Amino acid sequence: MSNQFLEFQDQVEAVKRRCANGEITDTERDDLIRQMRLEDEVWGDVWMLSPAGDWFRKAKGSDSWLGDYPVALVDPAALPPIPQMDLRQIARAVHDCTRCPLHSERTRAVPGEGNSKADLMLIGEGPGFHEDRQARPFVGASGKFLDELLGNIGYKRTDVFIANVVKCRPPKNRDPQPEELEACQDYLDRQIELVDPKVIVTLGRFSMYRYFPGASISKIHGQPKRVGNRLIVPMFHPAAALHQPKWRPQIIEDFEKLPQFVADATSFTQAKDELDPDSAEQLSLF
Repeated sequence: MSNQFLEFQDQVEAVKRRCANGEITDTERDDLIRQMRLEDEVWGDVWMLSPAGDWFRKAKGSDSWLGDYPVALVDPAALPPIPQMDLRQIARAVHDCTRCPLHSERTRAVPGEGNSKADLMLIGEGPGFHEDRQARPFVGASGKFLDELLGNIGYKRTDVFIANVVKCRPPKNRDPQPEELEACQDYLDRQIELVDPKVIVTLGRFSMYRYFPGASISKIHGQPKRVGNRLIVPMFHPAAALHQPKWRPQIIEDFEKLPQFVADATSFTQAKDELDPDSAEQLSLF
């Protein structure tokens, strides 16, 4: 069976060869590549490759492009154990996952998305109706509010990494069950390890419980907890403001604290480096 993504890559490479052979200029090459599109035969998403070789996806039903990588280009037979996977391999494993019953009712799994070197990582609870169809986290009404919250503090979605504690939509958006949380835990643990954010924001009860077992979000929201050189900040889920507008000003206020929290966590790492005996020894040699 042919792989339409490999074929599309070949088409882009053919354009690059025309430039290398002197048939078109660099500008013409880049313009042609930017105009090329691939429609996913399975899901209806639209894909493009940048002249630099980066993949972008516009999910069916969405108006925005995001940096992504086609799981069809990741060989499922070559996947290592989860603790050795990279982010692309995790996305492929989640796409094929059958660890818990949620897989039987999902439309699409939602691995997570964003900047692989983000200082700020947001962890929600699980995909909803729109997320289940677009394979993206936070794209419904709560996602629009999240974009607004990030914009208020000078961030874009492309600056952060967004994931959920479960990768498939629970039926009728019910709470995730313990066995479902456990089935996804390894994926999320590895994503956190790879991104290595300075600050993790938990959005909602179930992501909060990873770090604050049994706590009440109404009592601890916006109050960071240091774990190693990282800050964990519990916050209300953006959907809380949609269901109960009284929480909207509080959520906005909590988000406005995040730039300072990132700066604080950055200082933890810098202080550790300054105290690192190996670093001190190296400096003394010069």
